[in-house]
Parts: sequence; C-alpha cells; structure tokens
Amino acid sequence: MLKEKTQDFLRAQIMDLNDFNYSFEEDGEYLHVIFDEIFSKKIQKEFTFKLVNDTLYMHSISYGWKPVQKGASNKYFWIDLLYED
Repeated sequence: MLKEKTQDFLRAQIMDLNDFNYSFEEDGEYLHVIFDEIFSKKIQKEFTFKLVNDTLYMHSISYGWKPVQKGASNKYFWIDLLYED
C-alpha cells in the first residue's frame, strides 16, 4: 500500500513532465525514492515516505516529515527536489 500511494503521489506531481528518473528501495515501514535525473539534469536526491493513519508522509533533510497529500504540503517535495546544493 505504501509503494502504491507513493507512486500515485509521484505520478500526480510529475504527470506531464519528462526526463525524470527515479528508483525505489523498500525498508520495512519506509520507502526510499532516489532521484537520479530531473529535467535532463543528473542529481542525487533521496526522499523517504511512510504511512501514518493512511496519510502519506515524506521526509527530507530540509523539512523533516510532512504530510504531502494534505493541502499545499506537496510544495515541500518540489522545493527540496529543485534545490541545488
């Protein structure tokens, strides 16, 4: 269920955008999504997802755990994904 919800979230975020390459690594109650490429640019970004009471949460180094399917919380996904170190 976690992987399906995470895939649905990612599809909704990048549905018509090309040049995204990412993979999944499952780790018990967590799912790690590793981005290797966005907009034809090589990157190394990792996000961790988990379910809490059937709500999908995303963890990033910058913002901690955020419920990404509630309100405008998906902005944390985009801010962290596009941020260049």
